[in-house]
Amino acid sequence: MKNNISPVLIPVLASLLLPTGAFADSISVNSVANSNSTNILVNNTLVNNTVNKSAIAQWPQQQGIFTIYSEKALQLLNTKAKLKTLASGFEWVEGPVWVKDGDYLLFSDIPTNKVYRYDDKNGLQTYLSNSGFSNGLKINQDNELLLIQSRSRKVAKMNTSLMKPSADYTVLASHYQGKKLNSPNDSTLHANGSVFFTDPPYGLPKQLDDPAKELDFQGVYRLSTAGDLTLIDKTLTFPNGIALSPDNKWLYVAVSDEENPAWYRYKLDTQGDVLSKELFYKPSKIEEGGEAEIGAPDGLKVHSSGWIFATGPGGVWVFDADKTLLAKINMPGFTANIAFDKAEKTIYLTAHKELRSLTLK
Repeated sequence: MKNNISPVLIPVLASLLLPTGAFADSISVNSVANSNSTNILVNNTLVNNTVNKSAIAQWPQQQGIFTIYSEKALQLLNTKAKLKTLASGFEWVEGPVWVKDGDYLLFSDIPTNKVYRYDDKNGLQTYLSNSGFSNGLKINQDNELLLIQSRSRKVAKMNTSLMKPSADYTVLASHYQGKKLNSPNDSTLHANGSVFFTDPPYGLPKQLDDPAKELDFQGVYRLSTAGDLTLIDKTLTFPNGIALSPDNKWLYVAVSDEENPAWYRYKLDTQGDVLSKELFYKPSKIEEGGEAEIGAPDGLKVHSSGWIFATGPGGVWVFDADKTLLAKINMPGFTANIAFDKAEKTIYLTAHKELRSLTLK
């Protein structure tokens, strides 16, 4: 069937369907008059007889609990997914890690001095009853459990196997230049076996003003396999969550400062030495409408795609490696930390008194 629309009018009609502003600058509309079709040129691609719906979509879009800022986010996010509460009744849960050899989750309940285990088959179980008041947990290259013991002010390794947990630890770090660490918080592992960790004052009763605080700064450190402790940065006010990119070229650090919340990243060389530092993203302290959102930049993990899933005000913020905010996953209460399962199809979230989960694509 032939089109009855005059070729002269085609560019005009097509332009009415397209967005205005900066996004429209990347779209051009041409008509090719022939007996059977109308072609619209979108980003140098001819689309026959229709306007590409994704090209005319307006962002951001609210889809369930997701605020989508870019269509790119839909590559991983399942906007039909529902947030599930898996367990509750904790005091303050943190530091989740997925144990690939066994397919289960470990996470800390800091005030109760415990580590819990969770899997879909067996549900919730107590894993350790004396965790050293652990916060962040990691599994190292030797399949050993590393515990960032906040109130004990230590970085430690469990001496027994993962299948036979016990409160038997080797202290890997507790002092820097003869002074006690503040309150080690979270960690990430480099391919060479080094441990990067943050040291804010959160485990001290009076935090910055606590009389037991010996260091006059809050640090980001690297602990080598030989036991050498190197200070990476002493300028951050409240360094918190920390994670490495899959290629180990970037180190991400969250800053939970109420007055100056931010995420930073550090460019690393192949040995894990810092080459440079930059501001990655700074969230607004005030949500649209003038109401403050609950939460702060806290725990974060980097997906194998290079995307950063970072807990922050209002829930979880999702970025790509180019510093673009792709989406926010809006959640009630304070979301503290996050972990992926082995297949990266589920994210587990420690959120104050609850353990939650959400499926991805």
